[in-house]
Amino acid sequence: MGNLAAAGFGALASLVVVALGAWLQARRERRQWLRDQKLRAAVEYVTSTRYLLSQYRKVGELGMDQDDRREWRNRMQSARSTLSLLCGARTVSLANDVARDLYRLGPDADAAQRAAAETAFQQLVWQLRRELGSPQLNG
Repeated sequence: MGNLAAAGFGALASLVVVALGAWLQARRERRQWLRDQKLRAAVEYVTSTRYLLSQYRKVGELGMDQDDRREWRNRMQSARSTLSLLCGARTVSLANDVARDLYRLGPDADAAQRAAAETAFQQLVWQLRRELGSPQLNG
């Protein structure tokens, strides 16, 4: 009878260990998936926003090909939506600030408006690095 109890306890302990291992694995995969999604959205947002800021500075909104401009803004908005769903409040707020400042830029934008947009962009990049756990922040 003692051997049967020991075997039952061993089997139960094994089941607990397997269940715990599966739970930890699922958690790790979820964290990795979430980080990958945030990274994809961050790259898309930063790339499209940087392109638009550069084009606005070089040729202005009216000098841009409007179809190209629309496509880049759509890409930016799609990435911004993903960031809004997956990232923290600080990151979402900064992404909204960048979008607001970018939309305010026009052919008549002055240097202060351009500087504000660039500063907001740099703050967002810094925050995205923080949220994604970038090793560049340590050194």
